[in-house]
Amino acid sequence: MALLVADLLTLANPARAEPEVGIVTFTVDTAYADFFNRYMPEFFRRDIPGTLFAQTGAIGSAPNRISWDDLQSLPGHGWDFGAHGHRHLRLTEATDDELEAELGLPAARIYRETGVYSTMLASPYGAYDDRVLDRARIYYDAHFRAWGNEGVNQPGATDHFRVNRSQVRSSMPVEMVCAEIERAGREGYWLVYIWHEIRETPATPYQNSVEQFLGVLDCADRLRDAGLVRLMTAGEALKVVPHQPR
Repeated sequence: MALLVADLLTLANPARAEPEVGIVTFTVDTAYADFFNRYMPEFFRRDIPGTLFAQTGAIGSAPNRISWDDLQSLPGHGWDFGAHGHRHLRLTEATDDELEAELGLPAARIYRETGVYSTMLASPYGAYDDRVLDRARIYYDAHFRAWGNEGVNQPGATDHFRVNRSQVRSSMPVEMVCAEIERAGREGYWLVYIWHEIRETPATPYQNSVEQFLGVLDCADRLRDAGLVRLMTAGEALKVVPHQPR
């Protein structure tokens, strides 16, 4: 049977696959129970996944610290977790013995308490160098920075040991953050945000207002439901974004 003209045109110009929409990952760098109890449920009720990085030495150590039960509950809400050191030291200033402990203790302790071997590290204060990364590779499959390239990670150009993240600036209107999220979806890259503290009135660069926090989550929820962006945990995104070592 003769091919139709339309069939011939299709063969000559095969349809190009539409690129997948980009990914946004929310990370939380804190071991404080007030954040976990008051603000993590805002992610959960919107079914927004993410990743918690907490220093293991602080877990269960004081009344306002998260517990191991809290950490164990995260997978049930679609979240994963990673290491953030043990004592929250600047790893670049640690002795060799201290560095070994700050990298190895979290991996072992998280596994012992949760049954999950965490393969991700976020260096405290964003302090890392080649020595830190060389040792981190023994215990982890990925390292997350505290800054870099406004949190943008391009497919095909992302080193899993130098994943860029960005603190949501407290001065940014929700509409601007929402536009960043939509742009990540439209242009097909991986955007990673950090949250540290939520306050009624932010007083430091590491704090965000309740209004801004809730507004950003509502926007991400809306854009995800509209198919304009994919929301993933850090672990899920690492399986999708190819590793390109530097």
